[in-house]
Amino acid sequence: MRFQPLRKKPDAFDFEATRICTVCNNTFHGRYCNLCGEKVMEPHERSFLNFLDSLLNAFTFLDGKFIKSLKLLITRPGQLSRNIADGKRVPYMKMVSLFFVANFFYFLFPVFDSYNSTLYTQMNSLGQHSVRATERINVYLDEQDISMEEFQRNYQEKSTNLSKILIIVLVLAMTLFLVVVNFSRQAYFFDHLLYALEYYSFSLLINAVLLANLFKLLIDWVAPLGWDWEILLSDLYFTIVMLITTLYWLTRSQRIFYHQEWYWAAIKTVVIIVLVLVSVEYYRKALFYITMWFL
Repeated sequence: MRFQPLRKKPDAFDFEATRICTVCNNTFHGRYCNLCGEKVMEPHERSFLNFLDSLLNAFTFLDGKFIKSLKLLITRPGQLSRNIADGKRVPYMKMVSLFFVANFFYFLFPVFDSYNSTLYTQMNSLGQHSVRATERINVYLDEQDISMEEFQRNYQEKSTNLSKILIIVLVLAMTLFLVVVNFSRQAYFFDHLLYALEYYSFSLLINAVLLANLFKLLIDWVAPLGWDWEILLSDLYFTIVMLITTLYWLTRSQRIFYHQEWYWAAIKTVVIIVLVLVSVEYYRKALFYITMWFL
């Protein structure tokens, strides 16, 4: 959705004028250099309104391509990456751009720490790893002579920044799983990567942002009535919700993207979910040690 001025001025650009490209010194006519593609800078592009227009689009992402891509992401899982893999790219956002937009919203509205594990999760929810993590933290506190509160602030800031970068590791891991589970001589690594990017875009936007924040609003709404529904955002219950939506998304997308029968899609979906859960578990553990190394 682009900002529109109140009155549209007529196009006064002189298409007949001869211009010299500021980049390659080519002589050309029109708005764009026919050799390198550089655009002629027009006076209105230096205006404050044009700056606001660019700023609005940079921070909202609410253009037609985003809406079209989001609609397919929800209503026809796998169709977006299938279209792009087949060369139908102009109507949609680039898949990697959609993934980073999803990543941006996830870290802007954090409710459930699916991928950016909090210090509490690291110390209490990951079995034997939590025991070793707690011991490592205690040693660090003694060596640095700082309080737990100060350490927690430092850790969370560093962990949040690192997880924005490292989450791409999960995409690459899923891509490798797909290469094995859906092996085909006709499928390229790039095709599997598109599918993995679409899956994590869905998981971040729908599960970790939309559903998590809807649950949070519901909890806040019923709180004045004396009802405590915080359990809805616990690891156990929200993981069940995510598994249900993921089961739906993967089963449908396997049929659409890989053109599979429903029974093969269902079987492969279970295998992929198990592999994804294992990769997320190792990702969380690795994130802790990487964060500690950078502190």
